[in-house]
Amino acid sequence: ALNMGTPSERREQAMLAAGKAANANGIPVLLDPVGVGASAFRRKMAEELLEAVTFTAIRGNMSEIRKLSELAEKKVTGGVDVCPVDVVTEETLVEAVTFVKAVSKRLGAVLAVTGAIDLVSDGQQCVVIRGGREEMSRVTGTGCQLSGLAAAFLAVARNMEAPAGSTGGNTAGGAACAARGMEAVAAAVCVMNAAGEIAWEQRGLCGGNASYGTGIIDAVYRMDQKMLEGRIRYEVR
Repeated sequence: ALNMGTPSERREQAMLAAGKAANANGIPVLLDPVGVGASAFRRKMAEELLEAVTFTAIRGNMSEIRKLSELAEKKVTGGVDVCPVDVVTEETLVEAVTFVKAVSKRLGAVLAVTGAIDLVSDGQQCVVIRGGREEMSRVTGTGCQLSGLAAAFLAVARNMEAPAGSTGGNTAGGAACAARGMEAVAAAVCVMNAAGEIAWEQRGLCGGNASYGTGIIDAVYRMDQKMLEGRIRYEVR
């Protein structure tokens, strides 16, 4: 998981080296383009990462994904219409799904756009996920936590799909990861949403967003099949 949350030139070089090494060894790579539109340095960093590293998945909010799409358009012919709103609602869902599919195809990665309604696409299909709590947006770090969780799910999916005797590499292991990437990322989003719901239900009387954030981490740590029952709500479009 390469996270642009606290960027610097030194960290960018480390992320480039890590991403290239992962590509060479068939290891899934996820990009979290935190605040990519906030400064020229962040935009330049994102452009260089997209140029040098092949990403298995990219996770961000709609504003961040829109900016990545604009950056990618400089290098790819054929434009993609930008979704006119940053908040995905039931009223804008059809347009948002079309946009996310197009950007996923353009960037060549599984795309996860998280918000009030979460969208995960491989460019062909889009998983529409509902759940979680509005209060999760008031906790700093939940997006970064989800990116780390999604990267872990991608690694598990790669290992599950690797053929007998495979040592990983950039062929069989990488192709298998791509085949199950959307499923793995969507599963991570569902688990994170469930954790947000469970932590909210179990908060104390005086619980604020600090303790709620800790509760989400605890819920992920304790998560099992029983805790997920009845909380996974999604459709494929």
